Amino acid sequence: MRARGLAALGLLALAACADLFGPRAYRVSLTIVPVFDAADPYAAAASTVDSLRIIVVRDSSGVFRDTVAKVVAPIDSAGEVNTTINVTLLQSPQQFKIILQAVRSADGMVVFSGEQVVSVTAESSSGQGQQIATIPISYTGPRARAIRIAPRDTALVSGAIAYRVTAYDSVGNVVTGVEARYFLVNPGDSTRLTIDRLTGIATTGRDSGQVRVYARTVDSLAYDTARVFVGAGPVGLKITPGFLGLRAGDTATLSATLLNALGSPLPGGTVTWESRTTSVATVSGAGLVTGVGAGTAVVVASASGFSDSVLVRAVPTGNVILWALPGGRSFQAVRVGDTSGVELTADFRAAPTEKLGSYQASLDWSASVLQYLDVQSTSFAAPTVNPGTGTCTHQLCLAAADPQNAASQVAVARVRLRALAAGTVTPTLAVTEMSSNVPPTFTNLFAGNRVAVTAGTVTVRP
Repeated sequence: MRARGLAALGLLALAACADLFGPRAYRVSLTIVPVFDAADPYAAAASTVDSLRIIVVRDSSGVFRDTVAKVVAPIDSAGEVNTTINVTLLQSPQQFKIILQAVRSADGMVVFSGEQVVSVTAESSSGQGQQIATIPISYTGPRARAIRIAPRDTALVSGAIAYRVTAYDSVGNVVTGVEARYFLVNPGDSTRLTIDRLTGIATTGRDSGQVRVYARTVDSLAYDTARVFVGAGPVGLKITPGFLGLRAGDTATLSATLLNALGSPLPGGTVTWESRTTSVATVSGAGLVTGVGAGTAVVVASASGFSDSVLVRAVPTGNVILWALPGGRSFQAVRVGDTSGVELTADFRAAPTEKLGSYQASLDWSASVLQYLDVQSTSFAAPTVNPGTGTCTHQLCLAAADPQNAASQVAVARVRLRALAAGTVTPTLAVTEMSSNVPPTFTNLFAGNRVAVTAGTVTVRP
C-alpha cells in the first residue's frame, strides 16, 4: 500500500497491493482516496499532525475482526506519506475495512480519522486489476464547551503580548489541544493593537486606548473576551474610600480617580455617579452620599469607559456596623495564587456613646475558591481563633475582649486567604455577640438588635 498527498486541504491517495493464492495468481492494485472537507473549520489543524496510522481489517464470515496490517507512516515536511502494505486475498471478491488516523505524536491525539469498507476483486485475464475507493476523513480531535482567555485585564505601554486560552469540557475539566482563533472585538481598534489570529500574539500600534480582544474555538462553540489598555493613558477608575458606613441623614463624600497603566492618578475625566438603591442612599454628581434609610446600597462611579463600585451601609443612630472587606474594599479582584486579606472592622461612628468591649463572630466562604491561611492581630485584643473544628460549625470562629475598649472605627482582625481557583466569593459574616463597655454600663448590642453586618466580594481570576 502506498500513500501520498496528505496536504493542508487533506487530499491523499493510497495504493494497495494484494496477492491471490490459488490455481492462478493475480495482482490487484487498490487506490484509496481519503477526502477531507476543506471548508471544515478545523482544516488548519491538519498542519499539526505528523504521522498517518493505517489499519487494514479483513472481513471474516461477515465480521471485520481480522487485522491484517497496521502501519504508522511519517508525514514529511511536504505533507506526503509513502508506504507499502501487502495483504493476501483469500477469496475474490474480498472485503476489507480501511481505517485512516492522522496522529499528532506530541500528545498521541488522533486529530482526523475516517474509515470505509472496500471490496477487492481479482480480475482481468492478464492478472492485473485496479479499483478506486474514497474515504471521507473528518476532525475527531478535542472540542471545548468553554474557554478562558488570559491575560483578561491588562495594560500594554508598547511591544507585544501573547494571549492564550484554557479550554474546558462540559463538567469543567481542562481539555488540551483545542484549536482557537483570536480577534479584535472592534476591527477599528487595529490602529491601537494588531493580533495574529493563529498565535494570539498582539502588538501595539500607533494609537492608545482601550481595546477588547476575543478568542473563540474554530467551531465557534466557545468564546471569551479580554480587555487591554494600550499606551500610557487611563486604565481604570478607583473610588475612595472603598466602603462607606453612615447614619440615615448623614453625608459623606466619595472621590473617583482615573489611573494610568502604572497605577498613577490621571487628571481630567468627567465622573458620573449612580446609587442603585436610592431608598438607602443617594449620591450627587459630585460624589456626595446622603444616608436615607437603613440598608445597603451600591454606588457606582463611571468615567472614560471605566467604572468602580462601593457598598454604602446606612444604619439608624445608635447602631454599629461590623464588616468583612477584602483588602479594605467592597469589591476586590485577585489572581489565582494571590493572597486576599479580609479585614473585620467594627464601626461605632453612628453610636458615638458606645465603645467596643468584646465580640464573637464567624466567617464562611467557598473553600474551593479561597483557602484559609491565618488570622492576624490588630490594635484590638488578639482573637481566639477556631478554624472550623470542635464546637465551631463554621469555617472560622473568632472571639476577643479588650479591657481598653475601642471607639469610633477599629479593625478587630485580618483573615488571610489564598486564591485557589477562579470564581466570585462573598464571605458570609455572622455575629453572635458584640458588646459595648462604657463603665459602669455593659451593653450587649447584638442582643439589642443594634449590629448591622456587611461583607464585600472577592473575584478570583485565572
